[in-house]
Amino acid sequence: MRLDCIVMAGGRATRMGGLVKPLLEVCGKPMIMRVVDAIRVLCGRIVVVYSDHTSGVADLCRGPMGPVECVKGVGGYVEDLKLSLNLVSLPALVVPADTPFIDYMILEGFLLKALLTPEPVVNLVDASRGPVGVTLFKEREGLWADVVVDGGYKLLDVDTWRDYEEAVRICRDIMVVG
Repeated sequence: MRLDCIVMAGGRATRMGGLVKPLLEVCGKPMIMRVVDAIRVLCGRIVVVYSDHTSGVADLCRGPMGPVECVKGVGGYVEDLKLSLNLVSLPALVVPADTPFIDYMILEGFLLKALLTPEPVVNLVDASRGPVGVTLFKEREGLWADVVVDGGYKLLDVDTWRDYEEAVRICRDIMVVG
């Protein structure tokens, strides 16, 4: 099944001083590029939502990210989510641009469980980190349920400088092991 997918990349990154978080490099690549690469195998269509706060993301939309559609939102998560959900077919997968280690295998396992869950909105929750911002919308609104997985570092959501430092450490560890 190839879904429509939405990458949320319009936030203000207030906990990180307002920088353009999706463009922060992790393992030598902007986080958003790592996310798009990870979801491409699952997605027939990818819509990236950016805002004035993350206007640099639009530059990546013009080439480096490959075939994606970019939509300018207002920078508020709820407003941008509503906007983007009205542009895609359901079910649709929503993924944040600041989960640099997410991979298609975790997402595929989540999708299999989420599609069998009766609730119309299903969130991916990491067993140790909590919600990570990945959601399957089978309908545009309604009751929601959680699917809990043990994703380890692959579900790291970079929201703070401490999270970013952890991502950099993970990259170094991966390089040593790889």
